[in-house]
Amino acid sequence: MKKLFYVGALSALLLTACGEEKAAPKEEAPASEQAEVKEEPVTMETLKWQEEIKKLATNSDTASDKFYALEKFLIAYEPTETEVKEFSTYILNDYKSGNYLSEIRNHERMLANILKSYFVEKNSDGALKDFAFDYFQNMKYTYRGVDTVDSEAVKSNEEQMNKAIKEIK
Repeated sequence: MKKLFYVGALSALLLTACGEEKAAPKEEAPASEQAEVKEEPVTMETLKWQEEIKKLATNSDTASDKFYALEKFLIAYEPTETEVKEFSTYILNDYKSGNYLSEIRNHERMLANILKSYFVEKNSDGALKDFAFDYFQNMKYTYRGVDTVDSEAVKSNEEQMNKAIKEIK
């Protein structure tokens, strides 16, 4: 009889513990009581991208850390249409010159080119978008030391960029 009582009590306890209890909805304080804190959002447009690149290029971080810091900036920065057009012209000419990967240890140049290609890819379509994506990949991976200038991945991306350039013309 005691066993039956304990089994019943234990079952009731478990069922009670497993039951779903909904919390009572919280009452909102009246609008007059709520503190309104209006902070102006920090916009990156007040901070030019060139200044950010110089700051990153001259710090003592590794290339990978500089790149990761740049990524945060890329998320926040909104380029103008004019900038995107200038960036696309620049990266196309830089690639065609054959020197686009010639200064991998020049932090300022590499970070600027990564930024430019990122925004061209993000704000374009078609062959230009494809070109900018592969350019960005080559810049990013060679700068961080993941790939070498003559690696298979870089060569493959260059083949894709050459195809895209033919379509852009």
